[in-house]
Amino acid sequence: MECVFCKIINNEIKSQKVYEDDDVIAILDINPINKGHVLVIPKKHYETIFDIDDEVLKKTITVVKKVAIALKRMGAEGVNIVQNNGKAAEQHVFHIHFHVVPRYFNDGKKIDTGNRIKYKDDKEMQEYAEKIRLFLL
Repeated sequence: MECVFCKIINNEIKSQKVYEDDDVIAILDINPINKGHVLVIPKKHYETIFDIDDEVLKKTITVVKKVAIALKRMGAEGVNIVQNNGKAAEQHVFHIHFHVVPRYFNDGKKIDTGNRIKYKDDKEMQEYAEKIRLFLL
């Protein structure tokens, strides 16, 4: 089975990166709940929270926090941090990842798969990635 996140990590699929180090990558979700929705992904393939090495998990959650702080500094009034494990929990890509979703009062959004939006084009997506990078610690 081919993993879309492994292909992104290996630059086989284009993405808008907001953060990258030796162990972790953070990219914009192409179907965000709100614009600025980021996926934080360890570079080494682990399917779920049950499989991931503790040290890699620590590095990954540290990046999750950095991204959440950046989104707050950009004006988000809150953030949802979501991580699904297994089909029953609605995990769709079986490579552990964390969703960091900027939230705003009265945005009318729920954390589910039915209310996603799209960026207008690649340029708008790139602009959001650049903004987030500017606000990272």
